[in-house]
Amino acid sequence: MTHTDTGSDDNTTNNEPQGESSRNDNRTRVLIASIGGLAAVAAAGVGAWLAQGGDGHGPTTSSSVSAPVEPRAETSSGTQDPCDLQRLADSWNQPPSQRYNETLFANHDAPRVYTQVGGPARSPEISVKGQMSLNIPAGQVLYLVTRPDPDSKDEYGHPGSGRFYPGTPVSPTSGGCWEDDNHSVGYPGVEGISETYLLVLVGSDQAAKFPADRKAQDWDGYSADDWRTITKIDVMNFHVSTA
Repeated sequence: MTHTDTGSDDNTTNNEPQGESSRNDNRTRVLIASIGGLAAVAAAGVGAWLAQGGDGHGPTTSSSVSAPVEPRAETSSGTQDPCDLQRLADSWNQPPSQRYNETLFANHDAPRVYTQVGGPARSPEISVKGQMSLNIPAGQVLYLVTRPDPDSKDEYGHPGSGRFYPGTPVSPTSGGCWEDDNHSVGYPGVEGISETYLLVLVGSDQAAKFPADRKAQDWDGYSADDWRTITKIDVMNFHVSTA
């Protein structure tokens, strides 16, 4: 307990004011008590640090404490959204027209897709982010294909070709996430053309044939008749407008 000096000594019978020596003694006692209190606080802090398994580098300071990780967004069904599709900016939209193979997704959630149109002026680029729960059979490859809509027109009034252009294989992550960023629709002035995106399952041999065909001289996509002859399974398709 801290001693409080009342200004008189037990062996002193008079009430004379304290001299300079008495005041110095009081300051010394207060200083010693303060040092003792600080030492007790420091000892308690070191003890708590050692109890937490100190590593010899001193207690952790506030500057080394990591900020809490924000939890992932959840879908409307309450499950986690590993692709964070719910957090995309307002410039991303779900295509108003999309279809998927109900047989393939009979025991899974319906696939989700968001698209964004950007890029240089008059030369739009389309980016796609999606999620699907799909078991890809051995020997099959999921392929992304685009088709300029013949019912749409560019700035010059030219319609889309209506031909099928294989892009790249799609390999969803363990969470079903996939994306295709900055796909160029074509030439300057192509704005206004709509594109149909298709995801199809093809055999590995056919998947290898796609890039070989693209290298052929004067090749300009597959016609509707050529596309029908290719063995494939339609997984889903959706429509994106650049207008």
